[in-house]
Amino acid sequence: MVSEILAQMRGVKIDVFKFKKRKKYRKKTGHRQELTRVRIAEIIA
Repeated sequence: MVSEILAQMRGVKIDVFKFKKRKKYRKKTGHRQELTRVRIAEIIA
């Protein structure tokens, strides 16, 4: 398989919110996934 990397980027922000009712526990974090855009030029069998 012959391929080329077109772009390396980051995706949309994912917000993670954890909380427990009646316990005064709240935690907000998040992340952005690393993405790679690839073009497949040829598939060799």
